[in-house]
Amino acid sequence: MAYRICSRPIIPLLISMIFGIVSGSWFSGNAIWAYFTIFLCAGLILLKIIYKKNRFFLPLPVFFAFGYLLIQPWVAPLFPSNHITNFTDNHQWEIVGVVDKNPETYNDRLGIILRVETLGRDNSSFPVEGNIRVTVTKPFPDIFVGDRLSLISKIRLIRNFNNPGGFDYRRYMAFKKIWGSAYIPDKRLVILNRNSAMGLNTIIEKVRSRISDLIDETDESGNQLGVLKALIVGDRTGIEKIAREAFNRAGIGHILAISGLHIGIIATASFIFFRWLLSYIKFFIWNAWTKKGAAILSLFPVILYGLISGMSPSTQRAVIMVTVFLMTFLFEREQDPMNTLAMAAMIILVAHPPSFFSISFQLSFIAVLSIIYGWSLRHIKSADNKKAINDGWHIRITRKLFSFVLVSFFAILGTLPIVMFYFNQISLVGIAANLLIVPIIGFVVVPLGLISVFLYPLSIFVASICIKISAGVLAYTLSIVHYIAGLPFAAIKTITPNFFEMCCYYILAWAILNLNRIGLRQKTAIIAAAFVIFAGSVDACYWAYNRFWRNDLRVTVIDVGQGSCALVELPGGHCFLVDGGGFSDNSIFDVGERIVAPFLWRKKIKTIDTIVLSHPNADHLNGLLYIARHFNVKRLWCNSDSADIDSYREFMEIIKKNRIETVAFKDMPRSYEINGASFKILYPPKDYIDKRKNEKWRNINNNSLVIKVSFGSKSILFPGDIMACAERDIVATHGDELKSTVLIAPHHGSKTSSTAMFLQKIKPEIVIISAGWKNSFRFPDPSVLKRYNENGCRIFRTDKNGALAISTDGKALKIKPFITSSFEPLFPGLF
Repeated sequence: MAYRICSRPIIPLLISMIFGIVSGSWFSGNAIWAYFTIFLCAGLILLKIIYKKNRFFLPLPVFFAFGYLLIQPWVAPLFPSNHITNFTDNHQWEIVGVVDKNPETYNDRLGIILRVETLGRDNSSFPVEGNIRVTVTKPFPDIFVGDRLSLISKIRLIRNFNNPGGFDYRRYMAFKKIWGSAYIPDKRLVILNRNSAMGLNTIIEKVRSRISDLIDETDESGNQLGVLKALIVGDRTGIEKIAREAFNRAGIGHILAISGLHIGIIATASFIFFRWLLSYIKFFIWNAWTKKGAAILSLFPVILYGLISGMSPSTQRAVIMVTVFLMTFLFEREQDPMNTLAMAAMIILVAHPPSFFSISFQLSFIAVLSIIYGWSLRHIKSADNKKAINDGWHIRITRKLFSFVLVSFFAILGTLPIVMFYFNQISLVGIAANLLIVPIIGFVVVPLGLISVFLYPLSIFVASICIKISAGVLAYTLSIVHYIAGLPFAAIKTITPNFFEMCCYYILAWAILNLNRIGLRQKTAIIAAAFVIFAGSVDACYWAYNRFWRNDLRVTVIDVGQGSCALVELPGGHCFLVDGGGFSDNSIFDVGERIVAPFLWRKKIKTIDTIVLSHPNADHLNGLLYIARHFNVKRLWCNSDSADIDSYREFMEIIKKNRIETVAFKDMPRSYEINGASFKILYPPKDYIDKRKNEKWRNINNNSLVIKVSFGSKSILFPGDIMACAERDIVATHGDELKSTVLIAPHHGSKTSSTAMFLQKIKPEIVIISAGWKNSFRFPDPSVLKRYNENGCRIFRTDKNGALAISTDGKALKIKPFITSSFEPLFPGLF
């Protein structure tokens, strides 16, 4: 064991550096201690060298401190006084800046990364620093990297939806060095001048753009053009959502990322070509340099293609590993794949430490690590015995197919927890789909596409022919992918594993793979397996208690921006979801998919007993579509009111298709009791549909379901978006029955709601306002906040406090905001 550690010294150093990067992201701002550690350990190492003592473990704290320091510019940046973060969320500016990279088109919008140079207002301007993301609506002009633009917009600070375990968008953008955002229509965008400089970055971006244009110019129609761009130049923005989901359900989403497959094809073809070419040159033959020369020359197309394809973390990993492999021909030494992988990871992390937190980096390295480790096991190696060279062709083909299946198996096995964590989905047909699709993509579509890339400077006509053939084969392949993905058993949705559970999985997988080893490793594997089984049982009991055995009522008001959504968890595990939030267009941002579903999966919830739709407005409805489609939903409560919008029609189609129980509003019981918790539907009246013919104030908001949830002496009132007229009506019909401990502010704190008479009957101790940060409606209204204060209410707001978690045993009530102050942490945590 000691020998193997010493033979791979880079691996413990890499692990130590990774721990330093993670610690730096959690506990930033302590650089002085990191410098002290480095200098202290460097001194000790020097003394060990002088006195010839063992110094193996001393570099570990040095690399830990080094990793800590590497991440600090991203997690604890020191902004100058003229940085754009000092000019956000106030008023509109005239912004002048340079396009930092080629814009991306998505959902009929153009995304531009702008390096801001000046801000202007009132006929004066001043220089500033920092990058912002600009979103431009159609129609938009052709814009390229290096173009100088002028636009008029407010700069918004990047913000998160602040929910427990939610995606940290602010950190994600900070790792890209983007500190603000702007949203403009085309008419506010002016191109001041085109870029005339021809730096390396500009040349590469223009080549990528021209190849993309060449693909677009083919006569093919359908999803294959977007997929072809991803396969050839690494541009995945053109892949339609349905195609992306099909690849993921089939378990072949990795094909869409340029990685070892693509780089390996380039390296192999280049090496064969250059070796053939150098075999005609006497100098290389006499000096036995044909292989060495071919290896060196092959580096150029490999690196060039890596740059053209965008150099994602998976591409970087592949380029570095192939480079190290080619160098083995030069130095005539056999490479160690594990050391090579570790070296690639270290180079990438030193160059860009935030890469560690990217999905691409994690999936790419874990997959390759799993393949290398799995293939290194003795009983696997024995299957590839060199004596088998004399076997028949059918045996050799069978062995190759078996090897391919094992590679796919180890890659899927290794990435399973990562895929569950980020995508909450497991493909059950991944091995079969890889066996069928990868050869077509790898040996036909990608090679033809890559040939077109290198033929493009020589002959656009020949390159376009290769593109057309590649696109035609890809179209056929996509039909197979969609068929496989459409199988009902192709994939299943999963809950989200936490960090502890993921560690248990990897320890158990290692233990199982080493149970047949002899000696100390076998004993260690048995102990590790026993420990993981015990720890996993404890973890399962914890979540079973949390989900099904608790005897309290819990309500979480989820931060969905400008909208409303609340999860109600009853004693015994019954779950109610009251509204789902939502933006006006789910194709731009699906609140259900991006916010609500991940929140539920992290709480190990896959079944929603009842969805409650208070009324069919987009900011209450649209987030429910994804939930109804992908969760086990048993029933729907709604007021039977309809809306002439596409999302409502789609929602009702999902309800019908999934056979979710729905009862007409007039036939619904007005009270329910479940495990000691009671639900009362207080509004609207059963005959409201007949009444609204004469009472015009009964609009979609005033018809909202009003539900009171009670447990013991504590209660919570969900009034939807009712306004003053409906408040007056409900006070007249229910009076003191409205009294509640917690009030979810009606209509997000609008001035048209929360009348004095309504509040006097409810007598809330706590008011929770669900509203978006500095929303365009300016909710909550100051006059409403004043009324809440005059009534002695404690006020919590999702735009300031994030998600609000309420729990009660029926006697006492606790409320826990996700953010306890107006300060929003930049990096609340790793996961």
